[in-house]
Amino acid sequence: MVIRSATEENRSEETVPSSIDRFLTVMTYNIHHGRGRDGRVDLKRICTVIQEGKPDLVALQEVDLGMTRSERLDQGRELADLLEMHHVAGHNWYLGEGAYGNVFLSRWPVTIVGNLDLSVPGREPRGCLLTEVHHGASLLLVASLHLGLGMAERKRQSLTILDQLKMLYTDEPILIMGDFNTFSFSSIARRFRASYTDVFEEAGVGPRSTFRKIGIPLRLDYIYASDHLLPVKAHVLRTQTASAASDHFPLIAQFLWKDRDERREDHQTGAELLSHRPS
Repeated sequence: MVIRSATEENRSEETVPSSIDRFLTVMTYNIHHGRGRDGRVDLKRICTVIQEGKPDLVALQEVDLGMTRSERLDQGRELADLLEMHHVAGHNWYLGEGAYGNVFLSRWPVTIVGNLDLSVPGREPRGCLLTEVHHGASLLLVASLHLGLGMAERKRQSLTILDQLKMLYTDEPILIMGDFNTFSFSSIARRFRASYTDVFEEAGVGPRSTFRKIGIPLRLDYIYASDHLLPVKAHVLRTQTASAASDHFPLIAQFLWKDRDERREDHQTGAELLSHRPS
């Protein structure tokens, strides 16, 4: 896989969207190839859940391409068509009949930077899909990922991701979203929090669990952001449809883009910036 760096000609000045466009809503959602808690595969139900969250950007995990269990659909393209969004795919596990992996959806044009291979020998193939979202003069890098089940596996994967982001993007807005398969007190979570804001820790409301295992609520899905983005609110979507559509609940976060001056003012809160929101 080739990872390219962003073009320098678009980076002479830091820019942010203006007016109402400064407000950004994102979602990360493990869709379990559309298979719900009732055992039924229903991609339109997944589409309904995404629509309920009204996101501008969506990181999806466990998305099928050409698999018999999901009617051989290209699920990423199908969802993009239903939602009228741009999409890119980063399938990591290639099987005899199809593939399986991450998909990223965006309201705005998106360019793939690369699909970072996170696979560890003897474990399920994993990856991190790196994409650039282009909205006017602004640029946002989004890393969509699904980490492994083993602790040593996740440590290796997290170091690979953080090193790659540090190498490619020194001062650009970054979002990292996905199923991290880890707890908030883990060394993996601490490692990400050392460089990025854990959005739910900063602005979360309501229950934080996104998955249940034998009845135990677990927080496995996360959104991290660079300091270009100010978290205003984060919550787990728990509608009736979301409760049935997948084995995970989607995590949603809302942000304000900061300009240079606002990034210097560490004391400024989401409420203070929201007071300047145009009516």
